[in-house]
Amino acid sequence: MSKSFIVLCVCACVTLAEPAGAAAHSRATTVALDYRLVLERATRTLPELHVSILDGDRDLRVSTHGATVTIDGDLGEPMLRIGPAGAFANRASVTAVAEKLTSPGHGWQKLSSQQSYVWHEHRLAPPPFAAATGPVARFQIPATVDGRRVEIAGSFVRYARPAFWPWLLAALVFGAAVLAAVRLGRPVTTALGAVAGVAALGSLVAFSVADAPTGRIQWLDIALGVGLGAVMYGLLVRSHGARRSTVAGVLGGAAAAISLGSLGVFRHGVVISALPATASRALLEIAFVCGIAAAATSLRLGGSP
Repeated sequence: MSKSFIVLCVCACVTLAEPAGAAAHSRATTVALDYRLVLERATRTLPELHVSILDGDRDLRVSTHGATVTIDGDLGEPMLRIGPAGAFANRASVTAVAEKLTSPGHGWQKLSSQQSYVWHEHRLAPPPFAAATGPVARFQIPATVDGRRVEIAGSFVRYARPAFWPWLLAALVFGAAVLAAVRLGRPVTTALGAVAGVAALGSLVAFSVADAPTGRIQWLDIALGVGLGAVMYGLLVRSHGARRSTVAGVLGGAAAAISLGSLGVFRHGVVISALPATASRALLEIAFVCGIAAAATSLRLGGSP
């Protein structure tokens, strides 16, 4: 088997693994949390506004319906103004400057022409770790709607961490079954690599579309994953013998590498995914176990006929 072919496979799969650690915006993708932020009914039913908490429970989105809303900062100063004319940041607001919404100065800086705006709101940071579950604290952000005082408020709800041992037991049992099947040789390696790749790609897509309400679905990550996955599966189908085992092993190794960045879903109760938490954890476990097994059996087979 040519060295250039192996290098090509490794480079392609390393690139495939890259989107898992990237984000469509400046911060790393959040896949799991201990807290869920829940808006109070009074906030959810404000007739002039639509308020939502996004992006791993730290971004706040406020949309207006013909009204003008002014969000107050930490010192009670006007920080943001959102209305028919667009979204503006107060350059004299200490909070707006600290949040990097604008630079220090005077007057209002236009941020958007839309009647909605999304920003990273530090007041949505969860409280210090608490052992109790359920609502553990309350947050409130003062605002004014057409001169009337309102409040964007809600609760920090803490979820218990999931039991880890069932997933570990399942991984051990599954791993043992894989080892028992290794005697079948290359067909098993090929199947393991293919399954690991599908599971890892499914996880990538599920986590990448979790920010859909912000309008910032990570299309680039999805496109790279699907495109490079198609290349690898094309190589897998067209290859034969030792070369196919190598492709399957590299694909499995990449799938396991992708999964490493998301293993926090096994330690936190809230999973930020388009799939249910159990399904997301199952996909990651399949990708990780099958990926390692494919890579290991590919190395074991080596260049044997």
